[in-house]
This record gives sequence, structure tokens and C-alpha cells, in this order.
Amino acid sequence: MKQLVRKPLLLAFLLSIPLWIVFDNYLVAGMAALLAAFLAAMCHALYALGKKKRQ
Repeated sequence: MKQLVRKPLLLAFLLSIPLWIVFDNYLVAGMAALLAAFLAAMCHALYALGKKKRQ
């Protein structure tokens, strides 16, 4: 999972496929997947920075 979070576009593509089925619209699924992927990447980066700061 850590490597997927480092590559948000790949994660967005992988998320868009199941979201396409859920939303029944690829445009909406793509936008939701991009938002979710970049949010996950941002959270991982903030976690890593906080962990590095504590050490």
C-alpha cells in the first residue's frame, strides 16, 4: 500500500475501476478516485513528516 500511496495517479486509476461500477459514470468515478488518491498521498506524506520530526 505504501508504494501505491507514493504514486497517486496509479492509485487513482486502480480506484476508478470499482468506482465506475458504483457510480455508473466514469467521469464522476475518475474525479472521485483522483481526490481520494491525492488525499491518501497527502496523509501519508504528513504522517512521514511527523514521524521524521519526532525522531
